[in-house]
Amino acid sequence: MPQRPFSAAVRVNASFWLLVLLAAIVSPLTVVAAVLTAAALHELGHLAAMRYYGVSVKRFRLTALGAELDAPALARLSYGRELIVTLAGVTVNLFCAVLLALLGLRTWREWPFVFAGANLVLAAFNLLPVVPLDGARALCLALSFFLGPTAGERVTASVSLACSLALCALGLKLSLGLHSGWLFAFASLGLLWGTLRQLGLARGGKSV
Repeated sequence: MPQRPFSAAVRVNASFWLLVLLAAIVSPLTVVAAVLTAAALHELGHLAAMRYYGVSVKRFRLTALGAELDAPALARLSYGRELIVTLAGVTVNLFCAVLLALLGLRTWREWPFVFAGANLVLAAFNLLPVVPLDGARALCLALSFFLGPTAGERVTASVSLACSLALCALGLKLSLGLHSGWLFAFASLGLLWGTLRQLGLARGGKSV
C-alpha cells in the first residue's frame, strides 16, 4: 500500500505559543489572524508540492521560526524539483498577496490589505538567505547544482551566519532607538539561534 504524503507526527514547540502570545499582546487580532493564515498557506504550498512529487512527511514541527518538515524522501528529488518544493510556500504567499490586494482595491475594505501585507512580509522573510529559511535552502540548491553539494553547503553556511549576525546588529540598534525595536531584536536573536542550531554550532546539533 502506498504511503500517504502526509502521515506525520505533529509537534508544537513552546516558542511558537510564546510568539503567538507576544503578537496577540502587541498587535490587533486581525493582524495576528492574518499572520497565522499566511503561515498556514505557506506550509500548504510546501505540502502540495511535496504531494505532487510523492514525498511523504515524517514529522511536522511548529516553532517560532515557522514549520520544520522532516521529509527524508526530499533527498531523492533532483535539484530542480527540490527547488520547486522549497519555493512553493513563498509562491503561494505571493499569489495570495496579489489576489487579496486586488480584492482590497475592489471592495475598499481594510482586512484584505492586512492579509495581503501579511502574505507579502512572510514571503520576503522566508526569502532571506538565512538557515533555516527557504531562501537559504534555495541558495544551497542552486550553488550545489553549479559547484557541488560540499561547496554549496559551505558557502550557504557562511552567507547565512553573516546575514544572521547583521540582522542581530540591526535589531540591537533598533531596540535602542525605537520603542518597539525590541521586537525586531527578539526576532533576529531567535533567527540567529535557529541558524546556529541548523549549522550544528549550538547545543542540540542540527535540526531536521
